[in-house]
Amino acid sequence: MPDSPRAFISHASEDKERFVTEFATRLRAAGVNAWVDEWEIRAGDSLVERVFAHGIDNADVFIVVLSSTSISKPWVAEELDAGVIRKIQKGTRIIPVLIDDVVVPPALQHLRYSSLASLGLPGVIADIAGTIFGSDVAPPLGTPPAYSRRAPKLLPEPVDDAVLDATVDMILERGPGSVGASQLLERLPDLDLTNELVEEAISSLAEQGLVEVSRSFAGTSITRLRPRVWLAVQGKRGVDVNGLHDKLLVHFVNRGSSDGFEATDRETIHALVSMLETERLIGRVTTTLDGTAHAQATVAGQRRARAL
Repeated sequence: MPDSPRAFISHASEDKERFVTEFATRLRAAGVNAWVDEWEIRAGDSLVERVFAHGIDNADVFIVVLSSTSISKPWVAEELDAGVIRKIQKGTRIIPVLIDDVVVPPALQHLRYSSLASLGLPGVIADIAGTIFGSDVAPPLGTPPAYSRRAPKLLPEPVDDAVLDATVDMILERGPGSVGASQLLERLPDLDLTNELVEEAISSLAEQGLVEVSRSFAGTSITRLRPRVWLAVQGKRGVDVNGLHDKLLVHFVNRGSSDGFEATDRETIHALVSMLETERLIGRVTTTLDGTAHAQATVAGQRRARAL
């Protein structure tokens, strides 16, 4: 198999029967052209020439079998020295294989070794073949959850973003009211979310001061977005928040309440009223049972309205 990677196996002859022959045979069965002296050196061949010129110099991988016998063998040390030089000069990979509990030689201590005691012979073969052929030993990589692939609209954290965006949609459709994890899961069936992830996102939004929540034995529900957050979200969705702000101010100057202001949805009106009160453009707000806000425009509000 001329195209197969060549592996020179450095070992002590005492280890041949108990390990090396079967090891090399199995490597060859795995597609690695293992070079072992007894298969390559014929009667009358020069040992030095066959080992160093044909074995080590032509090797893509240098495997050194470390045993209680081999670590004291001068011949193995000579081969190892040649392998280290080959690694330095040509980038040949060196793979130590431990078949006994021995101290790894200093020249190899920086390398990961394959241990017969830990892996067994089949495991050592798979480990080395995988290294030589570059196969991926990590478990298969699964598909990331759908929520992580969703393009963010409002917030950088994907689950928080999905929950906040869906909450806004639900309030716009149904009007004000509590939005819980079970309702959000029904709203977001394709994002691989769990109840725990949604509950966590609701708590995260509350901790960031983005939403108001209520807590019960059934879990945590979003009752309302903070006014500034609601208006920021609507602005990102293309609503002319500044224009509505000014129109509502004029409405309060003229009528003293939000009654009859139908330019937008109820939640946006609620948020705008809160902002007008916070900016002291209207006075203290009272709300009737039908949700209508009542307040008188302040002097600053009247002046602002005249300037529009």
